[in-house]
Amino acid sequence: MKPVIYAMTGGNGSGKTTYALKISKEKPAYFFSLDKTIKDFNQPIQSYEDYMVYFQQALDLMSSKAIQHLKEGTSVVFDFGGGISSRPWLKQIAESVGAEIEIFHLGVPLEERKRRIQQRNKEMNQDVYFFHMSDEEFDKHNQQDPPPPPAEKGIKVIKIINYR
Repeated sequence: MKPVIYAMTGGNGSGKTTYALKISKEKPAYFFSLDKTIKDFNQPIQSYEDYMVYFQQALDLMSSKAIQHLKEGTSVVFDFGGGISSRPWLKQIAESVGAEIEIFHLGVPLEERKRRIQQRNKEMNQDVYFFHMSDEEFDKHNQQDPPPPPAEKGIKVIKIINYR
């Protein structure tokens, strides 16, 4: 049986990390968190722009580790990666090891996502989230990728609406 790359797509606050953790336990699959990987660089992150400075470095690190797990036959799950800009990255990993890809698209309304971000800012689980996202940053970066087309070659798409 081929290993699977599970990836999440949805706007900030849509539940990608929560759902990815759920998948990692159910399948089982090795869990990769973009936020935690960036946090582990131990660099000051005060804004979304600071966060994006380390984005590519985090992708490179996660790619190499994911490839190792996939070569060993262990599936992996990313709490991101299903968006339009990340799909070539996913496909490159999958092709390099003969893995399959499943993308979970979490469709959650804008106001609910914003409420969740505000709640996350209050709770600030340090194992996963490590910087405060202001309402202004949320409004500026609130784009939600459309789900991948169901016929995109090599990708199985699963749509989840209003995940809690």
